[in-house]
Amino acid sequence: MTSQLNVDTIVDKAGSGGSNVKMANTSTYVGEGGSGTQNTVQGLTKAWVQSDSDATLDEGDSFNVSGSTDHSSGKYSYDLINGMAGIANYSQSGCCRGSVDGRIMTRDTGTDRSNRIGVETSDDAALLTDIPHDVQIVGDLA
Repeated sequence: MTSQLNVDTIVDKAGSGGSNVKMANTSTYVGEGGSGTQNTVQGLTKAWVQSDSDATLDEGDSFNVSGSTDHSSGKYSYDLINGMAGIANYSQSGCCRGSVDGRIMTRDTGTDRSNRIGVETSDDAALLTDIPHDVQIVGDLA
């Protein structure tokens, strides 16, 4: 027998208006137009960062990131508060910000990729350059 709960608002036990809803890794939602179900947890961004050209985190503009390192011109890394399950269990994407066309961002191939976001940026001349950038990852947390 299945059951259904219909509510307008979920609040904490104290009734203060806040909520603390926990979801299992198997939680699903129904897609737009009833097109099927998707895993809710899999579809969430696990970490993201908006950074200046020297790996300085823009204040308030990061999630699951504890620190940053500017390794050399165009090479950066960002330490994750909660690491990923492994280097094969996540996808990283991002973009370079600026007014010049032809900027490129690649995923760093360093050895500790499950615990940090690695970034390399270059311009259209394929030279590593310091460029403001945004990065996000999705996949399985450890």
